[in-house]
Amino acid sequence: MSQSAGDKSLFAGFRRFFATRAGLVVLVAIAILTLTGSFLYLGPFLAIVAFLLFGLAVPIYAGWKRPRLLAVLGLTALLIAGPLTSVLYVATVVRVPSAAADSASTLPYGKGGPILEGAQVSPFASDGNGPFNFSVTVNPQYLPTNTSGLLWLDLFVSTCPGATGNSSPYCQAGYPFYSFNQTLTNLSQPTVKSFNVHLPAPNVWWWQMATAYVGAANGSIVWIFLAASSGYSGVQGPISGDFASTLSIILIPVYLDMMIYPGIVFFLGLVVYVYLKRRQARRSGGMTPPPAGAPSPEAPSLEGRTGPSGPNERACPNCQAVVYASEASCWKCGAALPAPTPSSGTALPSGGSPPTS
Repeated sequence: MSQSAGDKSLFAGFRRFFATRAGLVVLVAIAILTLTGSFLYLGPFLAIVAFLLFGLAVPIYAGWKRPRLLAVLGLTALLIAGPLTSVLYVATVVRVPSAAADSASTLPYGKGGPILEGAQVSPFASDGNGPFNFSVTVNPQYLPTNTSGLLWLDLFVSTCPGATGNSSPYCQAGYPFYSFNQTLTNLSQPTVKSFNVHLPAPNVWWWQMATAYVGAANGSIVWIFLAASSGYSGVQGPISGDFASTLSIILIPVYLDMMIYPGIVFFLGLVVYVYLKRRQARRSGGMTPPPAGAPSPEAPSLEGRTGPSGPNERACPNCQAVVYASEASCWKCGAALPAPTPSSGTALPSGGSPPTS
């Protein structure tokens, strides 16, 4: 057997397996894992593509073509992937300590090194409300020349990423916000500064630090903030509250994002699929589309039958599934079907006769 023939045989074997009930369960599991992984590591937009492929296209290709079954498959994957994604997101992202943050080391924010260095919070997560210790090393030696010297050190903590005040264009007004300040006087060498803070629990917090100096050239204040690596203008953390309380905060937003992005697009794709199948049915021999809920010609409405029972049915020579005589391929195993002959149960054209040798 050639390698090509062996590959085709293996591929046909996979299709036959996925056409079984056990195969359907595996398809659902694949859709759940694909949706969870892509949503968690690639984001909701790329999760749309992954879910359309493994939650819709692959099951259809495997032979599961009934719209109601596909809808149940997609909804099951969404309902299970939601809490699974939330648990993994809390465990691997939200409650994992953020890296220490520095300020920029280029003018006018620093001269050869960061003025704010190694900013971090400890502990990163607490079952209660703290206290949380926010610390940073202040490096006055990296100040640009001809300045007033460092004036103060500010700490801003809120549930809005990067917020430095009570309002932000990125968050709805009314979010919790706290600010703390220390005056810096005549610093001449690296000095560790810290804030001990209690925060209401449970919550997922973000924070930012800033210092400032007055430039001698124009007398204006230059603000220096931490350059966070989170993708936002703030550092994620700390987490006040236990794992379950954090999960309760994350679960609803994750579910909404999953239903809005992959979920809605999945069901729109299913609607398009139904439309295309009905249009195909109308175009094939002038047939009218079946009413809603009726079995389609390629649907497993023949599933479980032991043999043909009418002139328009025959048995698949590969897996013995009952198929319609006009079908070109088996709905169950995907095998190509030979052209119908009078012996396969297909009615002859009017006035015709069997071919003679």
